[in-house]
Amino acid sequence: MSDSIKIDGRSPRILVVDDEEIVLSLVKDALDDAGYEIDLASGGLEALRKLEREHFDFILTDIRMPECDGLELAKRAREKVPAIGVIFMTGYANLNSAKDAIKEGAYDYIMKPFELNEIRHAVKGALRKRQKDAEKTLAGQLGRLSDLNQLMYTVGDKKSLLRLSLGFALMQGKTARGAVAYKAGEDNQIGLIYTVDSTENRFEELLQHFEKDFLAVNSETWNGPMVIKSLEEHPLFAACGDRQIDSFLIPPWYKPNDHLLNIALKRGANLYGFLILGYGADNEMPSDSDCQLLSITASQIAISFENILLLEETRNAYSRLKDLQDQTIQLEKMAVKGQMSAEIGHELNNFLGVVSGNISLLEHQVNQKNYSELEKYIKAVISNLDNIRKFTQGLMDFTALASKFESCEIVGLVEDVLESLKAHRHFQEVQVSFDRPPNSVFTMADIGQVQQLLYNMLNNAADATVENDANKGRKVAVLITFDQENENFALSVTDNGVGMAPEQLANAFKSRFTTKKSGHGFGLLVCKRIIENHKGKLTIDSTPGEGTTITINFPILSPAENLQAVR
Repeated sequence: MSDSIKIDGRSPRILVVDDEEIVLSLVKDALDDAGYEIDLASGGLEALRKLEREHFDFILTDIRMPECDGLELAKRAREKVPAIGVIFMTGYANLNSAKDAIKEGAYDYIMKPFELNEIRHAVKGALRKRQKDAEKTLAGQLGRLSDLNQLMYTVGDKKSLLRLSLGFALMQGKTARGAVAYKAGEDNQIGLIYTVDSTENRFEELLQHFEKDFLAVNSETWNGPMVIKSLEEHPLFAACGDRQIDSFLIPPWYKPNDHLLNIALKRGANLYGFLILGYGADNEMPSDSDCQLLSITASQIAISFENILLLEETRNAYSRLKDLQDQTIQLEKMAVKGQMSAEIGHELNNFLGVVSGNISLLEHQVNQKNYSELEKYIKAVISNLDNIRKFTQGLMDFTALASKFESCEIVGLVEDVLESLKAHRHFQEVQVSFDRPPNSVFTMADIGQVQQLLYNMLNNAADATVENDANKGRKVAVLITFDQENENFALSVTDNGVGMAPEQLANAFKSRFTTKKSGHGFGLLVCKRIIENHKGKLTIDSTPGEGTTITINFPILSPAENLQAVR
C-alpha cells in the first residue's frame, strides 16, 4: 500500500505467533496486502528460535499458549532485541493479564474474536508509536553526540580521545566489538585500540612500526561507512597492495564471515586512521540513521585528533626550545612565546571544534527535517562564539587595562553574574549559594572589569570541584561582609574543591601560574590587574582536600558619595 509505514526505509517485519492455525491464517490474510513482511510461528518456542536467526520489528502474539506463553515470549524476546514491539491477542482477558501486558511494554491489546480491520488498525497504530519512539531516541542520540562533542575538546591526548570515542561508537553501532586504528606518531607508527571480548567494554592496545607510511594515501573518495568481509575488500589494501596492513585493519576479535564496518578518520586529504565495528553473520547491521551519526562521530574524532596532533607538535617545539633556553636570554623569550602560542591556539581550537561539531549536528537535523531541534544547536554555536570573544578579550585586557569608573551596586552585579552562569553546562552540577546582604553596596568601579573578575573567580571555583565525589557534592558559596570602621566591604568566593598547598599559594597570581592541567594562567593575571586597578586587597585561605576561599576587599561609597557620583 502506498501509505504503508516504513522503518529505516524498509517494510516492517512482523512475526505472528499463535497455537491456532486458523488465527495465523486470518492475521496473515489481514496484513499481507498492507505492505508488511509476515512470518508465522505456531508457538512461543518456535518464535524464539526464529528470533535467534532473523530480525523482526514486531511480535503479534497470543497470550495463552502451551510450553511458552505470550508474556514469557515477550520478556525473552526483549532480552534479545530490546527495541522489538509487542502486540498481544487473547480470548481470556482479565485485569491481571492486562496489567502483565502493559508491564511487558505492549503496544496494543486485542480481544478475540476480532475483525480483520481491528488487526490492521492495531498494527498501523503500533508502527506510528514506534516511529515516534524512534524520533525521541534519535533526539537522545544527538544529545549524547553533542555531549561527546563537548567532552572531546577537553581531552589532551590521543589515547584518551580514541577510547572515549570508541566507547560511544560501540553504543551507537549496537555492538560490543570495535577498534580504532590510528596514526600514532612519527617513524610510521600505527596504533590499534580494540575491545578484548564481546562481554566487557574493556580495551587493549597495540603499537606497530612499519617501513613506510600506509596512511599516506589518497582517501578523498572514502566517505561514509564501508562494509567489508576480508582484507582484500578494504580500499586501503587496494591502494597499497601490502598484506602487512592486516595487523591493524583486521582486529584480534575478528572471526571468519564477520562483517567489518569501516569509517575513515580523515580531514581533507589527511587520513588519520579508521573506526572499525564488528558484526557476526547473524547480527543486525546499523540502520541508515545510525550510520549517519557514526559518520558524524568519525568526523568529530578526526577534528579532535588533528587538534591534538597540532598541540603535540607545538608542545614538542616548545620542549626543544626549553632545552636551549640556558644558552641565551633571547632563546628563553622565544620558548615562552612558543608556549603561550601553543596554549592559546589549543584553547581557540577547542572552541572552534565545538562550533564545528554543533554545525555538523545542525546540518544533520536539517537533513532529517527535525526543525524543532535546530534552536538547541544554534544556541550552542552562538554560546561558544561568545566564549571565544570573552577569551580573546581577556587576553587583550591582560596587556592593556583601560578603565571607565562609575558608581556600581555590587550586590545586584553579583546576582546578575550568578544568573548568567546558571545556563552554563560548566555549572549544571554545581550548587551555588549567595548570602545576600540586606542593604545595597556601592563602590566606584569599572563594571565590565568587575564582571570579568567575578566570572573568573566563580569559574575557577567550579573547576576546583570537578574531581569531588558524589557524597561531597560540588559547592560554591558567595558572601559579602562589611567593615564599616575601615569603610570597605569584602567579597568572598568559597569552594569545597581540591584546595592548594602552601607552595601553590606562594605562587598564586604569578606569571603563568595555574592549577589546571590545560590552563594558561592568564585569567589569574587579569584578576590581579583588575584588583590592583580598583585599589583592592586580595587574601587566599586554602586547605588541600577541603577547599579554597578567595576574599577581595573594596572601598565602600557612602550614600552621599554615591549620589554625588551618579550626578
